[in-house]
Amino acid sequence: MKDKRLFMRCLGGTFGIFLLLWGAAMAALVWVNWQWTSQDVLTQRYQLPNAILMGDTSFNWESETAEEKGWISCQLTVSGCENLKDYGGQVFVRAYDKEGGRLGQSQMLTATATLYSEDDIHMSEAIFCRMLLDQAMTDEQLVEAARFMNRRGTGYYLEHIGLGVPIGGGSEVVGWLKDNVLYVQTLTLQLGEEQVVLGGSDVDLFPGQEPATYRIGWVEFSTPLTGRGGPEKRLEQYREMEADVDDLEELNQEWGKRPLIAANNPSNASLISSGAHAVAYSYCLSPYYALTGLGPAALLTLGAAVFLALLTAWLEYRAIRRERAFTRAAAHELKTPLAILRAHAESLKEDIDPAKREEYLDVVLSETDRMTALTGALLDLARLERGEALVREPVELSALVKGVFDQLALPLEQKGVALRLELSPLWTQGDRAWLGSVVENLASNALRHCTPGGVVTVKLAKEGRWAALTVDNDGENIPKRELHRLWRPFYRGDQSRSRDTGGTGLGLAIVKAAVKAHRGDCAVSNRDGGVTFRVWLPGLQSAQ
Repeated sequence: MKDKRLFMRCLGGTFGIFLLLWGAAMAALVWVNWQWTSQDVLTQRYQLPNAILMGDTSFNWESETAEEKGWISCQLTVSGCENLKDYGGQVFVRAYDKEGGRLGQSQMLTATATLYSEDDIHMSEAIFCRMLLDQAMTDEQLVEAARFMNRRGTGYYLEHIGLGVPIGGGSEVVGWLKDNVLYVQTLTLQLGEEQVVLGGSDVDLFPGQEPATYRIGWVEFSTPLTGRGGPEKRLEQYREMEADVDDLEELNQEWGKRPLIAANNPSNASLISSGAHAVAYSYCLSPYYALTGLGPAALLTLGAAVFLALLTAWLEYRAIRRERAFTRAAAHELKTPLAILRAHAESLKEDIDPAKREEYLDVVLSETDRMTALTGALLDLARLERGEALVREPVELSALVKGVFDQLALPLEQKGVALRLELSPLWTQGDRAWLGSVVENLASNALRHCTPGGVVTVKLAKEGRWAALTVDNDGENIPKRELHRLWRPFYRGDQSRSRDTGGTGLGLAIVKAAVKAHRGDCAVSNRDGGVTFRVWLPGLQSAQ
């Protein structure tokens, strides 16, 4: 990049604008996302408590035995562990009987499993049960278990079943089975060469009863500790919610003895006893829940904003450089004739020979004509680039092309250049004057740069829906790196195409601008011993 300072100035101006636009777009996305997430958060917060209060069939507990309390805790965990997880939060629920006795509460880790007793060699008698693991695990073990779930998923199967993540025959669980609820002491999973042990405490949940050992055929875990925020943070949230519900119970110790509709403490905990079952619940929620799911959108839109800022800065940088180059070139083109005019005008003020005075006046007129042609070409180019309306009409191109080259018969003869015309009768819809200018500029360019004794070949043929005009002249090739620059105003590649050969340096720029205005295209290429210019214009079937 030739002018880093200029580019950085352009970037500084555009980057701030696009950053503001990105910020406005993100604010709109956050607002829309907040509208949706707020409703979803309300639904998920109250989904499980309302289901219990309304006597949903999943929570229509007919008996309230000690054994069933374990099942209730499992059911509460399975039904509620996904609530608010997508928003970095969770819900804690504790169910009661009508006298205020606890029936069960949300657990940090439960499982649904198919077990087989050690005596069942052929695994013919499956035991379907729920597992409770919290009482057999420390907080550190629960965190490690959640990390394990994040790595490996929650469903595990025996190898011979061929589903999910296979576990080996060495997988087993030790605990107390009471009415299809297994109170776990130790759970061992054999995953290929890896062995994972969950629990392992010496807690004796049923004094006087020895725990039994079972083989595992299938197990699926449920835990609220996996999800956004990490296991440590979510375990901390669980303990805080449990403490909030405990505090609420302390504040309302007599609630089971009187008709209580609802009670709240300063936290998010609530206690309601007006439904099919009494329930206390609490929830935690990230204050940034309205940003949920916006991470990819924020990164993509920010990337798009940066890309557009860079692109806009680059286009502005190129436009400024083109404008500066154009200004320098125009000034340079006018500088020489003005200097000549001044020199000859000063000479004319002196008492010079009348013969020389006539010669000087011819020079003044010649340079004046040159500047007139230059300013006229500049005005033509400016009109085309600002999109001046064209006078469109059906134009027969072969007659137009032949008429232009007929006018060059004498210059061609004087230079000893042969002309070869191969014209097919083709029509286009366009501005006759501008199309004539296109052909004139291509013709004068070919004549100017054709080697004496060479050949200029002009072809007009149909290519699909296009009318293709080819103007080829013998002469020196143009360096490949300069071909695409020929269409720039005032661009001259080498000495063979210097201003000494005549022309304003704007002819090919006018060709390109006029062709683009007609929704066409143009190109230039080298061949052995010559250069070929091609123009494509939309064709018509006839004059209509």
